[in-house]
Amino acid sequence: MVKRDRGMDSLYVFFTAHFIAIGMSTFAPKFYGEIGLTDGEIGLITAAVALLSLLLQPAWGMLADRARYKKAVIALALAGAGLACFLVPAASGGFLPLLAVLCLYSALMLPANPVANAIAIEYTDGAGRAFGPVRMMGTVGYQVSILATGFLLPGSLMGLYPFMGIMTLLAALTALLLPNVRGYQHEKRRVPFSSFLKDRGMLLLFVIAFLANIPHQFNLAFFSKHLGDLGVSNRTTGMINTFSVILEIPFLFFADRIMKRRPLWTWLGIGLCAGAARYLLLSVLKAPVAIVLAQLLSIAHMACFEFFPFVWLGRAAQKELQASAQSVYQMITFGVARIASSLLGGAVADARGIPFVYALCGLLMLVSGAVFLGPVKRLAKKHLQ
Repeated sequence: MVKRDRGMDSLYVFFTAHFIAIGMSTFAPKFYGEIGLTDGEIGLITAAVALLSLLLQPAWGMLADRARYKKAVIALALAGAGLACFLVPAASGGFLPLLAVLCLYSALMLPANPVANAIAIEYTDGAGRAFGPVRMMGTVGYQVSILATGFLLPGSLMGLYPFMGIMTLLAALTALLLPNVRGYQHEKRRVPFSSFLKDRGMLLLFVIAFLANIPHQFNLAFFSKHLGDLGVSNRTTGMINTFSVILEIPFLFFADRIMKRRPLWTWLGIGLCAGAARYLLLSVLKAPVAIVLAQLLSIAHMACFEFFPFVWLGRAAQKELQASAQSVYQMITFGVARIASSLLGGAVADARGIPFVYALCGLLMLVSGAVFLGPVKRLAKKHLQ
């Protein structure tokens, strides 16, 4: 009889519950449009949330690295975020109250992803298990969430944030079941936060990921709004978003093995090329089926700028700075990149339309691929020697 691994079971449950809550937030831009916010105001909200990430994400990482158990940080933060969701309907009557509540919610959501990744990667490596299936359960939860939200709220999205609050509180409870992975600086020597930034390879990863995530963050902020502008219903929006990430399930099942076939640096180059094609297509396509086909290329971003870097950082960073390294990566990709995409993208979208910004995003990915071709090839060749 095979003994069950309770640590793995808890990781599966948490990632599923947490990504159900995250999936619901996909409809947030459409909710903002429903209550009358402009593209520029949506951009300001997104930028304000990203600025919080820039300011607070490193602190959350250091807190997790110094906590007795990292899961306690996730549980407490998600509990607060879930309660904040219930304040959104009352704050929706004015822009500034809404902005304040959304900033509170976002500030408390910050540690969940990077700290959970640090816990999962350390536990799976120690247990000789694959991280891919754990992250795959997050994708399953995400797909179920956006599809269910489209059907549960087909007409109005006013109930969106209360639903998110319920699921976020549930995710907080499941976080208590996570493996007891310790913060390695708890009752031990303090390791300087900046020490892992001396690695040139890590710095190059951060720069490339920043540029690749400017288009990605714009897409997260405006894709459902773009579908609304095209006259797509909430139900169809949910179906499009579900099919957009359908390839993540088979990929994540084999992701650990796929990653070993090429160095991280080769995967970064592939991700830039696929991203360029995706955003250039989104700039011209209008039919839902065609948009789904273009969005299937999002698997390249998930693989090359999320999964592979998460695993690489989990193994390259010092144990004392595991959560900090993941948090800095999250800060760069979610914080700095989101500020750039939201402020500039929102303003340009107001003036020229969302499709025009998608075209600029595609060009940015192409130029980034050309600029970093040399360094990426050299590092990939060095890795294979």
